[in-house]
Amino acid sequence: MPLKPNFIERFLIHKGIIPSALLDVGISMFQASAVLTSGDIKLFNHLKNSSLTLKELSSKTECPADALQVLLTCMRNIGYVTKNRDHYTLSKAMQRSFPIDLFPEMVPFFRAVNEKLNNATVGVRTNPPGGIMGWDMVKSGEVGKSYQVAMRFLGSTTVDEVVSNTKMRDVPEKMLDIGGSHGLYCVKFCRKYPEMKATNLDWAIGLENAKHTLAQEKDVAGRINLYEGDFEKDNLPGDQYDFVFLGNIIHGLNEEANQVLFKKIADVTEGNATIAILDQYSNVKGSPFIKGVASLIGWNLFLFSGGRAYDFDVVKKWLENCGFCSVKLTHLKRSPGFSLITAHKK
Repeated sequence: MPLKPNFIERFLIHKGIIPSALLDVGISMFQASAVLTSGDIKLFNHLKNSSLTLKELSSKTECPADALQVLLTCMRNIGYVTKNRDHYTLSKAMQRSFPIDLFPEMVPFFRAVNEKLNNATVGVRTNPPGGIMGWDMVKSGEVGKSYQVAMRFLGSTTVDEVVSNTKMRDVPEKMLDIGGSHGLYCVKFCRKYPEMKATNLDWAIGLENAKHTLAQEKDVAGRINLYEGDFEKDNLPGDQYDFVFLGNIIHGLNEEANQVLFKKIADVTEGNATIAILDQYSNVKGSPFIKGVASLIGWNLFLFSGGRAYDFDVVKKWLENCGFCSVKLTHLKRSPGFSLITAHKK
């Protein structure tokens, strides 16, 4: 939850009287540190089902009360917790939208990214192929598992809106989810289209995430095939699909790699097939907040792997060059900064 200056404070920031650099650099960095530390000590988990005193929280987190008090003061003043007399409670916003149970597992990935961001200047000066981090960072180990948890949470926040906004020309029978990880999109689309079968393509660590999903979604699990592979290095599974989905994929690739991928997709799709691409696009219309979210995610992906948030017009051209038409852009209302491109094969 970002800091929310009042009207007068916003006016002073806009006029340059309050130094915005301090807020943009120092305060944002300190806030991220405080939130990640709260995840490390499972502060939010302990407060999920009950209000606790400082002494009780100190015991549960195994942190000295004096040090914990400093962190709790931050969490209270930036809106994560509230205090009533001697008891701390999660704020209503936290209870509604924060991934309380998953967050401690997501922390290692965010900490690893933060550490690498110290080399961001190198990325701008040298524009290294594959960014300054690279996908190998999340293909295995603790950071890889943490990344998969973060992707599961991200998918859970967008999947329903994506499924409702993806319009097909024909009822689909065969779906390919490229880099599908958790498999939540396969599950929801299979549930919407009872005759459809889906293939979820990802690295081994992503498919382990999908197995967790399918164990819980047994009504559609039998119609979802897990296919291990690398869509950049390998051919796509050989079949004629009438629906292909890419969720937060193209922003992690450079332009050449995306065009190669789109050609592969064209080769394994039949006429009238639908493609849906969930991502962030740099020239989207909307509020400064929406544009800011999209561009900052693009900045992160540029550093991470050499990708970026691409212009809608650029992606539209890639699709048309591969035989897709009727390219449409839809902005998600519940996930600011995220947009959905759909197109159909001629």
